[in-house]
Amino acid sequence: MMKLVLSLSLFVLLLITTGCGGDDDGISGPAFCTDQAFSQAVSDAVNNLAAAAQNYANDQSTANCEAYKQAARDYLEEVKRFESCATIGQRQEFRDALQDAEDNVNMTLC
Repeated sequence: MMKLVLSLSLFVLLLITTGCGGDDDGISGPAFCTDQAFSQAVSDAVNNLAAAAQNYANDQSTANCEAYKQAARDYLEEVKRFESCATIGQRQEFRDALQDAEDNVNMTLC
């Protein structure tokens, strides 16, 4: 579980430190590519992930594990929407970090 939390944290850091790239997927340009826009877009998913992680830490039942994994998947889906905000040179790093985080979620055994 610690590896997943670390991966998600590193992924968020990568996302926040990237600049805005072109608008190639219909997401509305530079106004969308701000820390504030990102924070607002993912805030519910982050809160749900934190609650699910806390529940799982307190009671490592299969149900709580599955809820944690689903909350992580939901968070990553929200983050995917910001791919166009990564500069062209950093877009592959963004995809790689996202794939690593998804792999970690999928490898978590319940």
